Amino acid sequence: MAEKEIPEALSSLFEAVLAYQDTQEGLGRLRSVAQSVFGDRWREQIGGILADCPESQQAKVKSNIDRALTYEKAGSVWAEVSRMLDPRRQLDAAQVKARLPEMQRWLSIFGKAGQDLVARLQTKLAQTESAPATGGSVVASNYGLTVEQLWNFDHFMRLKTYYDQTISRTSARCVHLGGLELSQYPYFGYILDLLDEILTFGMEILTPPYAKIVQERYKGGEPALKKILREFKAEFESNAPPEMLAEEDDMDDVKNRLGSLADKNEDEGDIGPAPDGFESPDSQQAQPAQPAGQPQPAGQGQGGQ
Repeated sequence: MAEKEIPEALSSLFEAVLAYQDTQEGLGRLRSVAQSVFGDRWREQIGGILADCPESQQAKVKSNIDRALTYEKAGSVWAEVSRMLDPRRQLDAAQVKARLPEMQRWLSIFGKAGQDLVARLQTKLAQTESAPATGGSVVASNYGLTVEQLWNFDHFMRLKTYYDQTISRTSARCVHLGGLELSQYPYFGYILDLLDEILTFGMEILTPPYAKIVQERYKGGEPALKKILREFKAEFESNAPPEMLAEEDDMDDVKNRLGSLADKNEDEGDIGPAPDGFESPDSQQAQPAQPAGQPQPAGQGQGGQ
């Protein structure tokens, strides 16, 4: 007997599900197509496409749907915890402590990245409990910064790491797409936007108020920071369209701040991991427990991308 044919109205959705990868980009593509079909209730309704799925593809479709829903939930917890870590925000210590086990379970699917994020939240929670009125300002005061300035530094570090990981993933995809140049990648404009924001915050933290925190928390200190910003600036200028480039006066200021390049052999550390990908069963000691009331996705125990 002939297999079912995928309805034309669902063909794009099936394509997105079958191509799904555990990344923000993969989830965003699937979610966009699913919302165009089902609207805001796409999470509840997407499983219904199995009724129109050829039998030979049902297992992969179901697994990828389960993985996408799990990844989206875990990603939403990641985003929530990241907002809690904003030094300008005060924590409700009692509420965070009550939810901490649930957040740990969801973030555990990101392996060490998730553990590191939980550890940062626990540190801020301990600071809040010891000095409820100050919260994140405790760390800021140690470096002579305002809480807004501390957020600027932390945001730069998160952006830089996210950019590094994005370049790594995108380069691999360009190879699979037939050896595309990175600048030919369909979403290269997004990479330029990231570079633009990195340069904006990078130039901010080169100013004198940030000298102490840069020296102590950026590997290699100010020379290494200037080096990487020079490299980012060159990459941005060689690829950005004219409307994205700074005015000449602004570029003179950039050159004055950056000065000469640091030692080209100096390594840099990665700080502030982003939540792309699942940990594989071989590298993850225990599978995350499901919070009460949440269904157990069939695909959660499988490997990564």
